[in-house]
Amino acid sequence: MLLNVIKVIPAPLIMSALVVDTLDAERMLIIDRLSGSKLAHFKAKDGDNIRFLPKSYALGANLSVIIYDDDNQYNAAIADNVQTMLVDMFTFDPNNPQPFESP
Repeated sequence: MLLNVIKVIPAPLIMSALVVDTLDAERMLIIDRLSGSKLAHFKAKDGDNIRFLPKSYALGANLSVIIYDDDNQYNAAIADNVQTMLVDMFTFDPNNPQPFESP
């Protein structure tokens, strides 16, 4: 019996990543600023908070990010016109987030 040899060519899986560095934040809300739809709402941690989104969000600054402090030490903070970076899901390192560079 003859088996065909299949050659697998690794191709990058391109997504967009939003990396927000926070301190003393309890929750984070990510909103599409054009449609008003909620993309993510999660408990934030100190340091880098990473969320992967469709790659269309890396093409324009179409996000708003709201950071809440639930113990009321600080007011909420908002960043508007936020743009994500393109990343390759296979090579992305969450400890050192860097944008995708094509070979």
